[in-house]
Amino acid sequence: MSPKKIHGAVAALSALALLTACTPAGSDPDATRDGAKTAEAEASAAAEPVFRIGSVSEAEAAQATEQGSSAKASNSTASATPTSTQTSAPQQTGEVAESGAETTAAPGERISLSVENAALSDISITESDHPRIKTDPGVFFDTAGSELEAADSTEDAKAGSSTPSESASEDSDAITAPDDAAAWMSAYDLVADSTYELSATATSADGEEVDFRSTVTVSAGDASPMAVRTILSDDQTVGVGAPIILTFGSTVAKKYRDDVEHRLSVKVTDNDGKKRKVEGSWAWLPDDPQSRLHFRPKEFWPAHSKVSVDVPLKNVPTTDDTVGQNDLTLDFDIGRKQVVKADAKTHRMVVTRDGKEVMNFPASLGAAKSPSYNGTHVVMSKASDYTMTSEQWDYETDVRWAVRIHNNGEFIHAAPWSTGVQGSANVSHGCINLSTARAKQYYDSAIFGDPVEITGSNATLSTAASDISDWVYEWDDWKKMSALPTS
Repeated sequence: MSPKKIHGAVAALSALALLTACTPAGSDPDATRDGAKTAEAEASAAAEPVFRIGSVSEAEAAQATEQGSSAKASNSTASATPTSTQTSAPQQTGEVAESGAETTAAPGERISLSVENAALSDISITESDHPRIKTDPGVFFDTAGSELEAADSTEDAKAGSSTPSESASEDSDAITAPDDAAAWMSAYDLVADSTYELSATATSADGEEVDFRSTVTVSAGDASPMAVRTILSDDQTVGVGAPIILTFGSTVAKKYRDDVEHRLSVKVTDNDGKKRKVEGSWAWLPDDPQSRLHFRPKEFWPAHSKVSVDVPLKNVPTTDDTVGQNDLTLDFDIGRKQVVKADAKTHRMVVTRDGKEVMNFPASLGAAKSPSYNGTHVVMSKASDYTMTSEQWDYETDVRWAVRIHNNGEFIHAAPWSTGVQGSANVSHGCINLSTARAKQYYDSAIFGDPVEITGSNATLSTAASDISDWVYEWDDWKKMSALPTS
């Protein structure tokens, strides 16, 4: 792809230099200078901002960014070494468009916008049917085609933000352009059968601000659908350690994971609808074999909250040949903060609810040869009657009031056969053993997502041993599994 199409640069800015350099032969120097100043003023006054809009393919966008980065490095070297060759200003690209113009694009392409006789001040692009999607930060270029460092953007454009954009028309949702920005290119692929609203403001040399608006319509595609699902249900009440879990019908290609993730939003409010700021991040867990995308907050969810999740993935590329089959929304509740702390050394299981102790039971944890695992587990499921089997330990046992806390075989359950040592010794195969009455009391209180923290053992949870190992990861390691850049 040529520099003409890539950067959307402004060749007209060189006209001013040409005007000031012209001096008619035989004229009075002062008069010439005055004439040049007059010509410069007239040219400046006559130069109105001109916007150009176009689209580029994914490959062309990658090439544009690569060349823009190279030009940036070249200019940086040139500023330190005067004899270095400067990058020349690229030519105009795209179609000249008036504000309010409509344009078309193909699925998978990206939008480019440039302005002549002015500098971009801010820009935003919003999908009309999904205004909660984070604003696309895009990439800015100067008149020489060099990629510019992004100015501070809204929190919504950062990975891990739990606060979605409410409307692209609000100034707070616009991405602030860096100084000397003359062109912009979107960072994410356009979605088939969608409509986007593009908004920009440019500032002319005399300080006048000019607004630009355009509607971009994307044609339909023919890729095969890939389903996306969640294990939670609308109106479900969960514990403060419950992750948001999305599962896909197949494997999402790594190069499309940022396109998927940047569209997702998580909104947290109290029970009266007042917004709560919660730091959190999506993370792509190892494929099993389908792709899994989880969201967890940095700390446990605030108790007694409402969570609204928007997953608009219909027609979003997931591989070269597939797209999301469906949009998905989810609204669930965070209940009371109930946390279990089980200690293999003290042989006690203590349950607190909203900071108050509600149970303190003698327990028996895993024996030395089959230990319970230190770390934060979460309640995954429960059954009043359950048959426990183990090939490793060669047993099959029916138990009552079984609460699963990990996929490695750890449960909290009734074990009447060990009541004589509960509170004094660890004899189980990794489970937390309670008396039947105490197990029933805890069972009745447990809900999906309640944290269960085990300490005092000689073994520790790994991140590979469960469908829900979210709390085993350190926060910085969790954020690194996002497909979006962290900040």
